[in-house]
Amino acid sequence: MEKLYNVFASLVEATWFRRVVDITVFLNPIAIAPQTWAAFTAPSVEGISIGMWLIFAGIQLAFVFQGIKHKSAAMFLSMLLSLMETTTIITVVLIRG
Repeated sequence: MEKLYNVFASLVEATWFRRVVDITVFLNPIAIAPQTWAAFTAPSVEGISIGMWLIFAGIQLAFVFQGIKHKSAAMFLSMLLSLMETTTIITVVLIRG
């Protein structure tokens, strides 16, 4: 990783790159939003995998803490929103299933 960092340091340390990443991480909760809506409105939730969403919740929780560790408000907020959507999907599927 140190070698990769040395090769890409000028890119990953650039201010504009940080801004792009901060904006891009919010695509995650945006991408999950339609599934959250579908969990509420679909005639059936039988095709929604609880196992997959539990794994996603674990990943998102890990990145919530990464956001805290790296003092990245964008990572923290985007993963917290994603985690809230994911737990909503899990809850709705369990209730409706």
